[in-house]
This record gives sequence, C-alpha cells and structure tokens, in this order.
Amino acid sequence: MRVMFVYGAFENLGIEYLSAVLKSHHHTTRLALDPLLFDDPFLRLPPLARFFDHQKSLIREIAEFGPGLLAFSVPSCYYKKALSLANAVKRILPSVHVTFGGIHPTAVPETVLENDCVDSVVLGEGEYPLLELADCLGRGRLDTAIRNIWFRQAGGIVKNPVRPYISNLDELPYPDKGLYYDILPRYRKGYTVITRRGCTGGCSYCCLNVWHALYPGQPRIRIRGIENVIRELREAKERYNFTQLRINDDLFTYDKNWLRDFAKEYKRHIGTPVWCFTSPAYVDEEVVRSLEKMSCRQVCLGIQSPVRALRERILHRYVDNEKNTRAIQLLKAAGIRCLVDTIMGFPGETEDDLVETARYYNETRPDRICIFWLIYYPRTPLVEMAKGMGVLDETQCARLECEPTHLANTIPDRRRYLRKIQFHWLLLLIHFVPRRWGKWFIDKRAYRFLPKWSPSPLEALFTAVARDRLDIPRKRYYVRYWHFMKKRFSREHIFPKKDSVVSGAAGTRR
Repeated sequence: MRVMFVYGAFENLGIEYLSAVLKSHHHTTRLALDPLLFDDPFLRLPPLARFFDHQKSLIREIAEFGPGLLAFSVPSCYYKKALSLANAVKRILPSVHVTFGGIHPTAVPETVLENDCVDSVVLGEGEYPLLELADCLGRGRLDTAIRNIWFRQAGGIVKNPVRPYISNLDELPYPDKGLYYDILPRYRKGYTVITRRGCTGGCSYCCLNVWHALYPGQPRIRIRGIENVIRELREAKERYNFTQLRINDDLFTYDKNWLRDFAKEYKRHIGTPVWCFTSPAYVDEEVVRSLEKMSCRQVCLGIQSPVRALRERILHRYVDNEKNTRAIQLLKAAGIRCLVDTIMGFPGETEDDLVETARYYNETRPDRICIFWLIYYPRTPLVEMAKGMGVLDETQCARLECEPTHLANTIPDRRRYLRKIQFHWLLLLIHFVPRRWGKWFIDKRAYRFLPKWSPSPLEALFTAVARDRLDIPRKRYYVRYWHFMKKRFSREHIFPKKDSVVSGAAGTRR
C-alpha cells in the first residue's frame, strides 16, 4: 500500500514514527511537505503567502505518487489548509482514502467528519490504528471496526473505542528520518529525538488535556529505555553525522535518576551538544550536573507567566517564582543558555500584570525570552474559563472547532490590544539593554512610546539570519525558506508538465 503523509512546514516526529511502523510492515510511504512560506505560526504575511502558496505543487506531487491512503497530521492552525488540500485531491483522486489525525481531529472528530473530503479520523496514538487501516485498504476491503478510528459512512459516523496507550515505547521502530531528509538534506546536521511521551502537567491552555481525557486513568508520561535511546542515536550518528541534538520531550529532566544514568551513556557514546525542554519544577543542582555532563548547551524553560494570580488561577501552573528564578540562575551559572517561554494575552490580564512580567524578566535576565500570544484551542479548560469570564462568546467557541482564535479577536478594546503589542516590544528589548536601563524604561512607562505594530516579522527575520550554532529551529527555518523559494522560481514549477497530474489521476496504486 502506498501511503502519503501531508504536513505543514516543520519536522514531525509523530509522522516519522507512523512511517517507520508502516515501512516495517512493507508499506511504501512518502511525505508531501507544505512549506507554509510566510504563513506559519511565527510569520504571517498574507500577500506573500498567496504568492508562495504551494498547493498546486502538492496536488501534483500527491497525484504522481498515487497513494491509496492519504494521511494528514492536523494541528488546529493547519486545519483549514488541510481541508482545502484534501478537497482538491479528492477531485483528482476520488478513490483515495483520506484520513485526518493529530490533536485537532482528536479534539473535534465529529466536526472534522462533517467534511465530505475526510473519510476517517484517527484519535490519539496512531501507529497501530494507521497500520491496520493501511493493511485493510491494501487487501481491498475497508474494516470500519478499527479501534482509535472513526469512519464517515452513508448512515452516519462509525465511532470505535480507543485502545490503551503503547505501554512499551521501546517496541516501536526508530523514526523514519528519511521522510524529511530526502526533501531537505541539510536537516541532517541537527537530529531531533524524544525519550518519552506525555507530560505530568494540566495547564489549562494545553492541548494535552484532550489526550488526558481520551486516556483516563493511564500514565501521563512514558519513558523509553536508556539503551534504546542510545542505540537510536548511535545509528543516527553513524548514518547522518549530526552535529547537534534537539530533545523534544516536554519534560526531559522529569526523572533525575534516569537522567543521571542517561548522561553517562550519552557522554560515552555520543557527546554532541544538546538542546532540551523542561519545567523549572524539575531543575536543581543534581539535574544541572547531569546536563553539564551530557554537553547540554541550551535549555528552554516553560514559565509562561511570572504573575502568580495568572499563573495559578488562569493557567493552572503551580511552580512559584522562587523555583523559576532558581532554575534560571543554576543554568546560567553552569554556562548553559537559558531560554524561557512566556505567553501574553490571558483573559483578565491587566497592564499591571504586564509590568510585573517585564520587571521579573529584567531582573532574572534569561538569555532569551520566547514570546507567544495566547491561542485558544478547542476542548481545553481555558476555553470554558474564558467563556465564563465573558472573553469568548458562543459564536467564538463554535469557531474554535474550525480555527483557533487569536488574541486580537478576543479584545474588543483596541487600545488594550495595542498596549500588549508595546509590551511585546519591551520584552524583546530587555535582552539588549543593561538592567538599570530596563528598570528605568519600565518605571517611567516609556514602553508607551514603543511601536504599535507587531514585531513578529522582525522576530522571524532574526530567526532566519541569526548565526546561533545551537539553535536547530532557527537553522531549519532558514533552510526551509531557501529550499522552497528556490523551488518556487524553478523552471519545473513555472513550466510544469501538463500531463503530470492527469497521469496520476487515473487511479491510486496499492
């Protein structure tokens, strides 16, 4: 069976695992990568996005491959584009089975299956459900009783139960990196891995709440064996000779004993500089020593808000500022670059809250503040909270099932919205000025004179040109734009073969 995955812009380890499982059972896989130039979560410039739109190229690529199963991995931000592409493909390949998986279809499967272009939805972990779907399609007989999959049928929706989590992650084959590396060979220099799945937290805004509701009573975090992870990295090092490692776990330092033993093996067998993610709740002296041992050069901490009332009442995060500050200090003292994630635009957020946020980061001085504007995702606790506070109405809540709502759509007061943009600028500038200058800027409320237009395009430009040897996403951002902009102006794109889509449209190949 030919299976083609569709995804937008970024490397997706989930798709790589799905592909590896399918290939281990003799299916053929390929990836259609939508580059989302000037239309990704970090940079949206609609005129340029329309000019560099790759939908026609993607349709041609899918038609030429002739898949029997077309699998979309769909975060909320990609849902509308995924539907548009699926509709276009169905017109050319009407017999192809289109399935949607990922967090958005898992959250709102009924809404997704209202679309004629979607034949099924995979809920939760998809490795074995997708394999069973590919197997039955390959035999020419659709099995509508596959657990974790809902099917759209003439008589309605067939809703199947969810199987338990994969308890032993070591049983899975290693992710199929060739899906991405065949398209973007320069991605090989930075390897991305996960050593565990899940998160212990219950943050109100996080899509993992959907996962927790789908798998009640099951462990929230599952960890791979050290030997299994090291073997994957040794094989990848030999094959790709990567020079940087990005560990994509939500809480890499969750288990101190596992981390200590892993650091020893990593130092012995790999030794490549590391970037990882964790929470300040799981950072102490022992953890930092382990990170130092394994050549960790950069850690991203999820703080989200230093304002206690917002952090606890709105976000449901209960790590206090003393712990947050201590984590930043320990990492910086060890010579490990410290990045912090912070979110702006919470319901009930005031200018005083933003001032407190600026003061905190001006004092603690992390190496970089990664600023995100709040996005409401369907079926998360924050949506009900915002609804109760009058921030979202019924119409907006209904829209969430089709597209996430950006902060700009939930602040009727234009002046308040523009003030938040000025604080966005302030948090960016704090990194570049001495502490006393930052304090003066805040005390004198000089942020009122900062620009009232979004700094996001400049942030994205900085991401593309910054020469930070440790930052895999920045490098890949540049590589993606360079590769697909060249492709956009290539002779093959400007003068496509007229029969390429027609030949692929004759039918799907199993």
